[in-house]
Amino acid sequence: MTMDTTGQWMGTPMDADDIDDLLVGKGWGILSLASDDEPYSLPVSFGYDGEDVSFVFLEDSPHGRKFEFIDDGKTARLLVNDIRGRFDWQSIAITGPVRRVEHDTADWDRLVDALDDNGWFSSDFERADSIDDMHGWRLELDEVRGLEVKER
Repeated sequence: MTMDTTGQWMGTPMDADDIDDLLVGKGWGILSLASDDEPYSLPVSFGYDGEDVSFVFLEDSPHGRKFEFIDDGKTARLLVNDIRGRFDWQSIAITGPVRRVEHDTADWDRLVDALDDNGWFSSDFERADSIDDMHGWRLELDEVRGLEVKER
């Protein structure tokens, strides 16, 4: 197998501009959390402001266990991908600590702006009975890795 063939299957590293473009353009991904030895993954709509990834959880979500797994300072991973074909895809894995974002702060305003700008589903704000039902989170970008395969 040649290096070119390996790149077709395994991908090549994405540059910073392509990573930013995908994070701004996609607006949703799979967030992975863990507690002890038990993993938990869930789809999330997120906003990206060039520095961090922001998302909210609704308090009254009846089907999830996310509040059992998320905690301020805990490490999480977000996977964002765009698969257009077998040999035409991009995938980004972001790892870092999650930080709670409190209401009525500049960080909360930044979170809302990021979700409004490029979140896939920012209507959580419309669904919540009150702002108290929403829990804001920010994922710090300690490690960002992107791979891609471009169709020729």
